[in-house]
Amino acid sequence: MAALARGVADLRNSGLNPAMLEAMDGKTVLALDELEHTSYSKSESSSLLLFSFDGASEIEEKEAQKILEKHDAWGIQVTDDPDEIASLIKLRQDMLPAVFSKSKYHIMEDMAVPLSKLAEMADYITEVGEELGVDIYTAGHAGDGNLHPSLLWNEQEEAPQVVIEATRRLFHKALDLGGTISGEHAVGMAKNQWNNVELGGTVDRLQHQLKNLFDPMNIMNPKRKIN
Repeated sequence: MAALARGVADLRNSGLNPAMLEAMDGKTVLALDELEHTSYSKSESSSLLLFSFDGASEIEEKEAQKILEKHDAWGIQVTDDPDEIASLIKLRQDMLPAVFSKSKYHIMEDMAVPLSKLAEMADYITEVGEELGVDIYTAGHAGDGNLHPSLLWNEQEEAPQVVIEATRRLFHKALDLGGTISGEHAVGMAKNQWNNVELGGTVDRLQHQLKNLFDPMNIMNPKRKIN
């Protein structure tokens, strides 16, 4: 995933402007292969990048391939066939059912970092999973620096302490890299404790004051984000 992230950063900085850049780590691709009866993965370390252009020339296609191969990409396939494109899109859409089928319980997290830090974050997710013994599958909207690590377990319905510790470490790392605890799925109840950590006391107090102004009875989305 780190090599893929570096390739994505170069692709984004090349001026080619791909319309889609979706990444899945090797474990996720293996899960998809089992669900879809496909054969995209060769090992847990072989990640997958789905990318598209809104009308690229042959020169642009070759340039994109050259950039990705510089970062050890292999098995690159190019298509403009609508059916093949639809099957690839479906592969991304079926990612969560494939991953969640691997365990009884799960948490899918949402964090984003600057694109230049995406490789470091991807490496850190793997490191945390290995160090704590937590089963983590990672996918994301790579072009935006947005990652969705899914943490899986089987023993009990409530998240084990080791899973909570893993998510805590991932949030801290995302913030240390200049990122955010929520790239697209908001904060809600489970993560509102992190709001103050990311925004700081001054901004957090200001947001509370604004909410109190418009919602003095605290009836609009209570306990979510601002609590």
